[in-house]
Amino acid sequence: MKYLENIRNILLVTLFILGTGSCTKNFEEMNKSPNSPVDVPAINIFTNTIYSGLSTELGGWIQHTYLGCWCQQWTKIQYVDEDKYETRDMSGDFDGPYSGTLKNLTIVINKTTEEGDDKLLAAAKILRAWMFMYLTDLFGDVPYSEALQGFETDGIIKPVYDTQEDIYMALLDELDEANTLLTGTTVNFGSGDIMYGGDPVKWRKFANSLKLRLLNRCAGTPWSFTYDMIGTQPDVTTDPGAAAYAGADAEIATILSNPTQYPVFESNADNAKLVFPGLPYRNWIFNTLFARTDQGIAQTMVNWLEDRDDPRLHIYAQPISSSYDIGTGDYSGLDYEGFQNGSSELSATIPLISLLGTKIAYTETSPVYVMTYDEVQFIKAEHYLRVANDGAAQTAYETGIAASMARWGCNDGGTVSPSYKFGASEVAVLPVSYPVDYAAYLAHPLVDWDVAPDDAHKFQLINEQRWAAIFGQGVQAYSEIRRTGFPERIFEYELEATVYPDLGLPIRIWYSNNEGTYNGENLADAKSRQNIEASNEGMFSTNGIQSQMWWHTRKNPIPTETDEQVF
Repeated sequence: MKYLENIRNILLVTLFILGTGSCTKNFEEMNKSPNSPVDVPAINIFTNTIYSGLSTELGGWIQHTYLGCWCQQWTKIQYVDEDKYETRDMSGDFDGPYSGTLKNLTIVINKTTEEGDDKLLAAAKILRAWMFMYLTDLFGDVPYSEALQGFETDGIIKPVYDTQEDIYMALLDELDEANTLLTGTTVNFGSGDIMYGGDPVKWRKFANSLKLRLLNRCAGTPWSFTYDMIGTQPDVTTDPGAAAYAGADAEIATILSNPTQYPVFESNADNAKLVFPGLPYRNWIFNTLFARTDQGIAQTMVNWLEDRDDPRLHIYAQPISSSYDIGTGDYSGLDYEGFQNGSSELSATIPLISLLGTKIAYTETSPVYVMTYDEVQFIKAEHYLRVANDGAAQTAYETGIAASMARWGCNDGGTVSPSYKFGASEVAVLPVSYPVDYAAYLAHPLVDWDVAPDDAHKFQLINEQRWAAIFGQGVQAYSEIRRTGFPERIFEYELEATVYPDLGLPIRIWYSNNEGTYNGENLADAKSRQNIEASNEGMFSTNGIQSQMWWHTRKNPIPTETDEQVF
């Protein structure tokens, strides 16, 4: 009986469909969910791409757990393994940009090319160049020319790995294309652009400023420098080597000499950043840390700032809670103390350690910075120093310092006050203020340009100030530290509890395990070409020379003495 009942039901359904043929003309349209569109405007995809793409470099583990700590701006004060260079599977840091940001940018580029939307096309190309720079600076050779072809019929699904040099040259061309596409237009291309509000003039400045970053990174560091090695190890003098790209400074000069054709950032108003409106779109670091105490400021950074009487200390860090008494109003002992990266201690004693500043990690609307005016000024300073224009170099150096101070709320002639947040409490400002005096700061012996004995030390001044200025941009700081060899402390000391003793700072992060499975032959070719060592996840160079980034012509010393926590 059950069988017959089922047959009857099937027949009834069949007859109903046949009897209502006129109702099935729009059957496909009726079955399209309005909540799951198969096509959306390019600007909508671009909105998502900015948000997800920026979070890759500035909001995820690569920032707050790995490179923000490896560059010794931040530190882990609980769950400290990654701060000792002990990594988990980092495949997502390689795969994610391809399957997310770059895939979506490919869609935007294809759609805007078809539609003739040159302004949005240019913005997508700029963001694509920024994302590929992120990839190649962390890994070295990566898929580029054959990447992202899965959209095409019979597209390549096992792309070759392009050399870092070839990728850099291609990215420079892409940014030139974007600059040309944006020339002569001020017409807004849409509020879906959550970084610049659709302003093509701002995007054009970003394109050329990003080109300066690329060029400066491969322009070489033409000075020898002697490191004051700790303990019994003799001092080490490093030689610069030839510039990775011999034409870099000529191209920088072309940009700087023609601001009409190649506009760059002119003030903090041009900064490439993402501003968060608040819940549900909150600063990513805030989302991670607002109820936690995993991160503090590195002792390296605290010491550097204190040695220079730098007012940014009150922004970058919170004073240690044991150094003042809110109840009695006693702030006479107000103090800051960083926790040293790679410490042998399993966790810090929280009242004795400075947490990250409230504007850095405990304010939900704090912006994240992609590229800034102060960085452009430090790039100019380095370029002018390389081409023996000392006066222009000094001007750019001092302008960069002032721009950074202002960006972080330390305005000349004003004051800055410490602030704090305990657990789930609200952020509060302490009733203490410190003066900000740019002239006095620039005259400090560790800052003063005229005190530096030679160009090598001026190069150090520029690059340590850039390292301090880009606080919270760990990916960029990590690249600059490897390229320049500064701050010195990172190369003069070994981490006390490093998982990889006698190897110093990692020179790259390791490739995706998925690539080894699905694109193994091309990955093996890339590793062989770059002389990547099979041991230690390929992150180090046992002789300090092989397996470096293409632009890394300055070979940094490997320290042998440990950097212990000092209170």
